[in-house]
Amino acid sequence: MKIVACGLKVLGKPHIQSQIDACFEAPKYAADMVVGFDMVNEEDFTPSLDEFMPQIVDAIYKAKDMGKEFPLYLHCGETNDKSHTQLHDAILLGTKRIGHGFHLAFHPELMKLVKEKDICIECCPVSNFVLGYTLDLRCHPTRSFLHQGLPVTISPDDPGFMGYEGVALDYLYVFLAWDLDIADLKQLVINSIKYASVT
Repeated sequence: MKIVACGLKVLGKPHIQSQIDACFEAPKYAADMVVGFDMVNEEDFTPSLDEFMPQIVDAIYKAKDMGKEFPLYLHCGETNDKSHTQLHDAILLGTKRIGHGFHLAFHPELMKLVKEKDICIECCPVSNFVLGYTLDLRCHPTRSFLHQGLPVTISPDDPGFMGYEGVALDYLYVFLAWDLDIADLKQLVINSIKYASVT
């Protein structure tokens, strides 16, 4: 089993630091179980990524001094607010994946960077619909990300909160709404394996 450790931005810097510290402590108890670090919470109502930037950068350099990496899998771009810059920050920090990335559609140059740096977009269609980021999944921006060759996976986000299990419902909705074929579905599944941080 592999885990991406998650800090809750809403709980502030002390909590985030405790989660970062736990990532460094984890190998003593479960070698190679923690494969990366993320920070979550609704983007429009919680502190932005840049408020935690010094802590993240310190962790990156601490890992580097130990001859290791501090992989980031950052949750960002879950907004319709054009003024948000968290996608920029995540890409600059070297995130390997972007949780949601919905807002990426507003930034064509960032889309090019995401493709160039091979950063995976974890699309959460049912969540985006339930939370009102899109009112029609046929208009979901990830459909265009696929056509432009960006690496995309389909993810369930928080199915426990939304009353379903697994990722099958998300696949069903995108299959129908985006008019996907078997080749598209196969590529989405291959991406899920390729970017899963497991051997």
